[in-house]
Amino acid sequence: MDGKEIIPYVEPVYRFCHRRLNNWHDAEDLAGEILLHVLDGMGKYKIESLEAWVWRIAHNRYARFVDAGSRRNAVFSSQELCDIEDDYCQIDEESVEEYEPVFRSLHTLSSQYRDIFVDYYIGEMPVKQLAEKYSLPETTVKWRLNVGRSRIRERMGEKTMDKVYQRLNWNTNGCNGSMDSNRYLHTQIARAICQAAYEKPLTVEEISLCTGIPAMYIEDELPRLEYGDAVRKTGNKYATEFIIIHLKDREDIEAALESMVKEIADYYEDALWGGKQDCRELGFYGSDFGMERLGHILVPYFIRQKIEGLKNDRLHLANGNFPPRKDGGHGWFVVSETADEREATGQFSTGCNAQRVMVDGEQQGHLYYYWIARYYNSNVWMNHGTFWMGGKGMPANCSGAVVPEGLLDEEETALLVRNNLIRREGNAYKMNFPCFTREEFGKFCDLYGGKDEKLDDLLARWILSVRKSFEGFVPKRLHGQINQWLSVYCGEIIGQVVEELIRRGRLSRPEWTREAEEDNGTLPGESGKPLVDGIFYLEGDYMPI
Repeated sequence: MDGKEIIPYVEPVYRFCHRRLNNWHDAEDLAGEILLHVLDGMGKYKIESLEAWVWRIAHNRYARFVDAGSRRNAVFSSQELCDIEDDYCQIDEESVEEYEPVFRSLHTLSSQYRDIFVDYYIGEMPVKQLAEKYSLPETTVKWRLNVGRSRIRERMGEKTMDKVYQRLNWNTNGCNGSMDSNRYLHTQIARAICQAAYEKPLTVEEISLCTGIPAMYIEDELPRLEYGDAVRKTGNKYATEFIIIHLKDREDIEAALESMVKEIADYYEDALWGGKQDCRELGFYGSDFGMERLGHILVPYFIRQKIEGLKNDRLHLANGNFPPRKDGGHGWFVVSETADEREATGQFSTGCNAQRVMVDGEQQGHLYYYWIARYYNSNVWMNHGTFWMGGKGMPANCSGAVVPEGLLDEEETALLVRNNLIRREGNAYKMNFPCFTREEFGKFCDLYGGKDEKLDDLLARWILSVRKSFEGFVPKRLHGQINQWLSVYCGEIIGQVVEELIRRGRLSRPEWTREAEEDNGTLPGESGKPLVDGIFYLEGDYMPI
């Protein structure tokens, strides 16, 4: 065994001695004797359980210490006095559990105290040498030893040390610029740290007390969180640098949403389905798909445009630019609490992904994907979907939206058919989503883009009410991020309106849903084809959609 393995036992052994002898000089002498005995035995014997052996030796050495001083008022049975060969035998579980609070208290100490303890008790380094090693005054070394002992003594009796760690179910993905939130927040330790330091800045030890996580693990995680701009250090305290939408916050905001969703759905039902024939006459590929499919593009497009227009121009709540980050990316964290670890996000959360389409190294256009979380399928976007198609130059190199022979092999064709992105028509395969030139898309949107003051007033009042709600539960230091979050959160009304129009039978009803796949344990494509009606291709440069 490596001698370093007894480091976690240094302070617990000292506390064991001090509690029984009530004299710190005698406690230090006895603790040193116990630890030296442990180190000596580690080189001589095969130890099955180091923890049990350490405490067996501690009991034996203490009993001998009491016997030598004729202080026999301590209660020990004769069975506890045994030779060194018996020191590594098992002790009862109650004895081990007795010292569990000491272990947990020790683990809450930050490294500036913990490291000095190890060198002082295990390395037997005098205060003067410790001062030289850590470039500290001797008085500071003594102070840290004293404060560390006091903190352990205090924390052994605190109820916070009995904290039971709870899993944090967070969705950490979102349309938030060029960054990966999940890269920094995928571990439960990282999430627990950020949750603890959300309401107010905390020290490492305070975070440890809040979470029950040993300080050494917190100290290992913090540099990565700082680099990712997930936390900010000020002095010796750390504060979370992003907004967290908790379930209770979401419930409060959504309380007044139901009636408004129906009014907005009424408006777009009248506007969109009143102009079906005009759409056919535009002649773009997909103009004959019907409003039940094309509405999955128009409803998100118009509501997104309205929300951003009202926020920026009428309410003066612009997001501002994406903030640059230390890791080279730009954007902000989009973090929501979820009820279940399987739940990726709120079922009506929405977004828009865009993928460049390249042919012979030149950009031809972009594939856009309006998605709703409930119907989002990663195979549609990433694995064998529009993201992958853009890399293959589709549909720019598909004249008339027909897939040319030889562009795809049989397996690739089967995957795209399964994911509902191409369909067989006669002897050929064609795109299963609309394709526009820039001019065609402009005319398409102009057909239905009339202004309605009543709808604008309704949305403006709602945006302000959501802003007020955010101000109530977001820490003041993070209020500068609220406008950015409004765009993300207000987008959920799109999901609600789309769902209402599906319920009315106006928009096509998806065969595949995330819930069905999870409940049935099926693979993508086995529980029905995924929804692709929010996908379209647009020629030319990128256009904010």
